[in-house]
Amino acid sequence: MLLKKKQSSDVAIAELSVDQAIEDLGHPDAARRREAAVALHGAEGAVTPLIDLLQTEARPEVREAAIATLLSVGSGDVIDFFIEQLRGDEANRRNEAVYALQQMPEQSAEKVKALLHDSEPDVRIMAVDVVRMLTISNAAIWLRELLQKEDQPNVVGVTVDRLCEIGSIEDLPTLEQTKERFADDPYLQFSIDLAMKRIICLDAEEPI
Repeated sequence: MLLKKKQSSDVAIAELSVDQAIEDLGHPDAARRREAAVALHGAEGAVTPLIDLLQTEARPEVREAAIATLLSVGSGDVIDFFIEQLRGDEANRRNEAVYALQQMPEQSAEKVKALLHDSEPDVRIMAVDVVRMLTISNAAIWLRELLQKEDQPNVVGVTVDRLCEIGSIEDLPTLEQTKERFADDPYLQFSIDLAMKRIICLDAEEPI
């Protein structure tokens, strides 16, 4: 099988076999690694080598190409990889994972939903950020359900902020209940009041 890669509009298309492109992922030249990652677009057999590359790759342009190619495959293994990256220590890689999962809304939705119940607050916060950008009808409902039982103030704050953006008038009772539960937290009181005002104004099609 041959893969075609376009380096730019004024450069001739070069051809690589899948095996050659995978081999070039380990090339010492970053430009070659990037080209190989681009050339593997849509190649399901390249998922594991690309994931291995992302474990050690430091060059942003190579990482970007590898992530784009993984997104072109969008398999369960790809989703699992990015979900695992949410638990890492490096902020940049966590941000990459949030971005990647947001690009696969239908494929990643159920696995992201499960993260809303993760034992780690930081993972729940990142899951909220992913859910906010999922182009699915249940996104606001999932955030509302989380808010109904979440007891970690930082997670509550992020959820309120995101629900403010995608919520509806149906979320007002939950926001009111959350305000009562966190009556001693001035920041959450302010955030919830702002979210409720925004939702009410948007529902009435009035300026905030």
